[in-house]
Amino acid sequence: MGSKPKKPAVVQQPDPQVEAQKAADAAAVKANEETATRKKRKSESSLLSSGAQGTSTVMGQGKSTLGA
Repeated sequence: MGSKPKKPAVVQQPDPQVEAQKAADAAAVKANEETATRKKRKSESSLLSSGAQGTSTVMGQGKSTLGA
């Protein structure tokens, strides 16, 4: 009665291309989030500095046409 040799455990090596794609996708998501945050802050900043919140503009005073 001879013993059968054990099969070596199969260890799957991660595919370098798949891993690179995952890393690229994650980096793209992070960059897009940062860009969106920057754009939002910039637009909020420009609205506040331009007086859109106050009544110094024609639209802020409720007039729909100039000279009326």
